Formats: sequence, C-alpha cells, structure tokens
Amino acid sequence: MKKKPAFNYQNLSIVKKMAIGYIVIIFIPIISFGLILYNQNYNSFLEEYAQGRQKIVNQVLNNVSVSTVQIESAYQLFQNNSNTIAYLSGNYRSDFEQVSNFLTYIRPLFSYILSSNRMIDSMTIYMEQQNGMIFRPEMAKMDEFKLDESMKKLPLGVGKWITYNNGSEPDINLHYFHKIGNRNFEQDIGLLDIKVTPNLIKPLLESLNSNSKSNLYVLDQDHQVISHVEKISLSKESEKALLADAFQANTKYAYQNVNGNKLLIESFYADTLKLHFVMMEQVDDVFIGIKKNKYVLVMTVATLLLLLSGVYYLIASSITKRILKLSKHMRQVDENYFPLYRGEINKDEVGHLTSSYNAMIRRMDELVNTVHRSEMLRKESAYLMMQAQIKPHFLYNTLESIRMIAEANDDPEAAEMSYTLGKLFRYSLSGTKSETSLREEVDNVKDYIKIQQIRLADRLQVSFEIDAAIDNFICPHYMLQPIIENSIVHGIANVRKQGSLSIRIWEDYSFMFIAVVDSGAGMEEERLALIQAVLNGSMDVKLLQKGEGGLGIMNVNERVKMFYGERSGIHMESKLNAGTTCLLKLAKGAAQ
Repeated sequence: MKKKPAFNYQNLSIVKKMAIGYIVIIFIPIISFGLILYNQNYNSFLEEYAQGRQKIVNQVLNNVSVSTVQIESAYQLFQNNSNTIAYLSGNYRSDFEQVSNFLTYIRPLFSYILSSNRMIDSMTIYMEQQNGMIFRPEMAKMDEFKLDESMKKLPLGVGKWITYNNGSEPDINLHYFHKIGNRNFEQDIGLLDIKVTPNLIKPLLESLNSNSKSNLYVLDQDHQVISHVEKISLSKESEKALLADAFQANTKYAYQNVNGNKLLIESFYADTLKLHFVMMEQVDDVFIGIKKNKYVLVMTVATLLLLLSGVYYLIASSITKRILKLSKHMRQVDENYFPLYRGEINKDEVGHLTSSYNAMIRRMDELVNTVHRSEMLRKESAYLMMQAQIKPHFLYNTLESIRMIAEANDDPEAAEMSYTLGKLFRYSLSGTKSETSLREEVDNVKDYIKIQQIRLADRLQVSFEIDAAIDNFICPHYMLQPIIENSIVHGIANVRKQGSLSIRIWEDYSFMFIAVVDSGAGMEEERLALIQAVLNGSMDVKLLQKGEGGLGIMNVNERVKMFYGERSGIHMESKLNAGTTCLLKLAKGAAQ
C-alpha cells in the first residue's frame, strides 16, 4: 500500500496556502534581492537626483523668463503712449502744457508700472532732447548716463539686458535698456533704463545653492565669472577645468570625482539674461545616509514584512472564514428548501457575493412560489369554467320556488335559509370579476353565517366590530368565507357547548386588519406550528395534506400575497380546546 506523504499542499486550507504563497513569492525574493537591487540602483538614484534638480531649476528659469517678459513689456507702454512721445520729442507750446502733460499722463504711468511689477526697482528715461524741464527721478539728460556708453548706440527696436557686479558681493545688478523712438521710429528720443530688483534671480540662486556642500558660479556670455559662492575648497586649476567641462556642448549635468569626492556639475543658461549658472554639488553627503543605513534598512524591511505577514494572515483568515461559512450554508439548499444566509454581510467583495447569493435564493424561492401560484390560478380558472356551465337562473328560480312553498307552508326558517342560500349563489355565480369590495365580502359572509346559525341554532353566537372604511377597499372574491367556514366547521361545530365567533375589522395608515376569533376546539401545538411554517413559506404546503383542514387557509394566504404583495398575509394563533384566532394583514395601495 502506497504511503501518503506527510505534507500535502493540496489538502491545506486556503489561509495556509495564501501564507505560504506570500512567503515564497514576496518575502523571500525581497530579502534575497534587496542588496543586489540597492547596488544596481545607486547610480539610477544619482541620475534621478540630477534630473530632478534639472526639472526644478528649469521651472525656476521658466518663471524668471516670464518675469523678464513682463519687465520688457514696460517698454511698449512708453513707446505706445502718445503723451510720453510728445514729451520726449519736445512737442509742447508752453511750460504749463509740459508740466501738465507730465503730471497728468506720464508720472501716473511710471507709478502704475512700478506698483504692478514688484520685480522693477526703478525706471529712468534718458532724454535725447537737451531743452525743456527735467522731472526727476523719472527723467534725466542723456549726458548723465554713466553705466555703459555702448547703450547710447543701441539701435531702435532692440532691447538689451546688462549685468553689473558689486565686487565680491554675490548680488547681481540687472538693468534692461531699450531705445524709444518718435512716432515714425525715425529718430531716437530717449533711452529707457529699467533697474531690476535682486528678487528676480534670487529664487534661482537659492534653488541652485540649496546644499551646504556646493559652489555656485554666475558667468556672463563671455564666460567671465561675475558672481560666485564657494562652500567647497577647489584649486584654481580644478575650478577652471570644471567650468570648462560645464560648457561642453549637449552637456546639462555630469558626475566627476575631485579629491576623492563625487561632484555633480550642472550648467544652466538664462537665454533672456544671457547668463550662465554653474553649480558644483558634493552629492556623497546626500546619499551617505543611505550607504550607512543600508543594512539597517534591510533589517527594517524584513521586520516590516514579518509584521505585514501576520496582518496579511489575519485578513486572509477573516475572508476565508466567511467564504467557508457561506459554503457550508449553501450545502443546505435543496429543491424544496431555500434558506437565506443570515451571517454578517460586509460591503466588500465577499459581502457582495453573499448579497448576490441571497438575491438568487429569493429569486429562486419567488420562481417556485410563482409556479405554485400559477398552478392554483389554473385550478381556480378550471373551477370558474365549471361554474360558468351551471345555469344560474334555473338555480335562482328553483330556490325562489322553494322559499315560496316554505312560506305557504308557514315554515319561515326554511324560507329564510332558501333566500339566504340564493343570495350566496348569486354572489358566487353571477360575478364575472375576480375582485370585489370588502363591504360586499362582509355582506356575503353575513349571509353564510345566517345559514350556519339556522343549522346550529343557539350554539353559534356571532358579533361584528367594524372600525374601518371598507366600502371602497378592494379584495379578492371569497377571501373571508373559507376562514369563517374553517372557524365554524372545524372549530365551533366540533364542541357541544355554545360557541362564539367574532369578526373585527380595523385599519391604520398602511394596512387593513381583519381578525376572526372563535371559541371552538382549537388545535394542537404541532399542527399549529406546521400551519404557521407553511404560511411563512419555510415549509412545503404538501405537508398540510397529511392532516385535516388547512388547505383553504393556505389558498387564501396565497391569493392575499398575490393580490396585496409579500408584506400581506395570514397569521394564526390557536390553543387546544380554547379557540383559534386568524389575523389577515392587507397592505393598502397594493391593489387599489
């Protein structure tokens, strides 16, 4: 005989399989390849770091470019202002007109530009015309311009940025110059000098010089250093060589080892300002923490994986337990028993599966009940067809003749019974509709009770208590008579003492209630439990056929549910030798 292996993966529970799969597929590979991946990705980290720096600085450069465009647009406000052109051209007839023109139109324009653009420190227009009034600080004579004589020869329509450095100070003074021409751009009439605040390039310098171990160089278009900040000691030869490498074509950044230190060399160019920015950063300090804590990181990851494994096991266990409970419950379902799953149903996938299962069970139970009800309707239709074959007028005439003979023979009870029986037959055979009003149903029941009272004499005492509007409440034909008949025939008629029958009707906002209470023989607890189970739908109606009675009540219950909906139905209470109570609960609006 072949011996079974001690370990069989297929026979393990779902939780254990998931835990083993987690360890083999996730835990072990992460620990095994962690160090290898770390070493392989170190250079990738350096590249990503450099690229990230490039993106940040380029974004700042874009912001600087936008600011420079806004500053340059100030020239258009002066060039396109007719009052400014007239003032600079000397087109005025009196000093009053000149002063009024300046104070009314030109000085407010200066104030507007300075207030709307915080990057502009000051603005001055150097006038080519040497006559007329000079309003300071907005205006000055051209011979007062001392910054750069070449700017006086700047052609019309061309603007230029000039950088000035205050010796060893890191701040850079920026000026934007632009010639202003007359209306036809045929003659120079002024030179616009816009002095920019250091805040224009301050964010750029801060983003480049963010590391405590870095050097920053600002060079003009001739590659001459105009400003620098040094935090790393470099020899003049090394510094010169590194700057030369930074200007190589197609080189945005590079890593170089200098004196045992790894430096990130980055080069940026502000095209509008014609300035080069070179940053040298000692990146070993950035990644030194990763190197020192490499093994600590591995141990931390391993510990976290163990903890996560435990949490994963608990979560997987909670899920699989619910699936196992649902699976165990599903084994109880057969063709005649459709129990709903009553366990906890959460709002996750398993809960959705359970809710879908319960919906399927309800649908299956509904379909089975629909087939059963269809069979009942088929039988009822056959019954109605049989009724249609009886000649009702012949029957009515015969009963009327019997009543007349009984009256002629002075037999009032026989006459009353014949008359009442005729009314019952007329109610049952003359109607073509399957529904009636509750008032007509009550009147028909009263006729039926009259016949039973003649038959049982003093043994039957009947009372009606109606506290509801029943005239227009629609109900199925013969809804009450089977219940009343069941109380009289199986209840009161089976006892020798005087019996009482009480019919009470009341209503609330949602339901109409009808209680039929008799003091008859009642029934045993087992029989009552069986009838209640069948009425609730938890047991098959075929079980009622093993005993006496009950089928009429079940048929009425099915007709009530079909007519008023699943919220309606019959509820019974009984005690042996003490009587029976049958309560009908009819939903309002369901069939109205």
